[in-house]
Order: sequence, then structure tokens, then C-alpha cells
Amino acid sequence: MTILPPNSSALEQAIDGSQAVRIDGIDISIRDLWNPDRCPAVVLPWLAWAVSVDEWNPSWSESQQRQVIKNSPIVHRHKGTRGALETALESLGFAVEVIEWWEKDPKGTPGTFDLNILIPAGYAVNPATYDEVERVALKAKNTRSHLGSIQLTPAGITQVPTYSAAILSGIITTVYPLGRIGIGDDV
Repeated sequence: MTILPPNSSALEQAIDGSQAVRIDGIDISIRDLWNPDRCPAVVLPWLAWAVSVDEWNPSWSESQQRQVIKNSPIVHRHKGTRGALETALESLGFAVEVIEWWEKDPKGTPGTFDLNILIPAGYAVNPATYDEVERVALKAKNTRSHLGSIQLTPAGITQVPTYSAAILSGIITTVYPLGRIGIGDDV
């Protein structure tokens, strides 16, 4: 079936025939291409681009990618609010606690907030995770607020008070939570 007029050239007819074969060979419904739940996994990066996902990582699990795509319109609709910040980070599977300056005791520096994030089991906690959380938070937060600190806690680790000090010297130092290393353990 063609919509070309009877006086079309041989070239036009050849192009029309080749396009029909290519389009007929696609098994995916266009409706499914726009649905993050039914879209084929290989097409997810393009769907993410189409719905303006701010942060994309091809190493995320397929469920994380689908959730980020699904929540992108919500984040953009409410961008600059606490809800958008929480939704953007929860899309990655993190449990998020936002602590604003006025919620601290004593009150913190006005216009700042901190993030306490519970990382799910099986998710690698490393500098890349920290950077990813920071990028997502900075893109979803409001412009006037400043990110104070980010605390990443892997699932299953109990929060205990930690007393520490740090000096910037160019040496990488790993600080372990209190109670994780016993006396005499080899680090």
C-alpha cells in the first residue's frame, strides 16, 4: 500500500517500498516505547533522554533505570522542592532523610541542608556513589539552598555516634564506623 501518486518516479517508489519494509519489521508498539514499564531495555537510554532525565548511569539496574524515567516528570514538575529532591534520590532505591538547617539542634547555617541516605544491600558504597548522590541532589534542589553534608549508610549498619577529626593533607584516609574494627584487626 502506498500513498504515492501514479506519476511518481522509480526512485520515489523504491524509497517508499524500502521504508515500508523497515517499518513493518518493527515489532514494538509505539505506545510501549513511551511506557517506562514496557519499553525494551535497549531503548531505555533514549526514553530517558526524551523525558529529560537529569542524571543517567548505564550501570544502574534495569529497575533503577525504569524508576528514574518514571519519576523524571514528577521531579521536573516539582523541581526546587524537598519532595523533588527526595523523589529523585528515592528513584535510585535509596531511603532519604533531608535535614534542613532549622530542623537541627542547635540550628544550622541558614539556607543549608544535609542528607542522610540509607544505601540498599548489594549497592556499592564508594566515592562514585557519593558523587552520584551529590549530582542528583544538586540538580533537584532549589537554587537558594546549599548542600551541607551527605551521609551514606549501607543497609544493616547501625548508626552510632562517631567522633572524628580530619586534616587535608593529600593522603586518602578511610574512616570506619565505630565498632566495625576491633583492636588488633589488620586494616
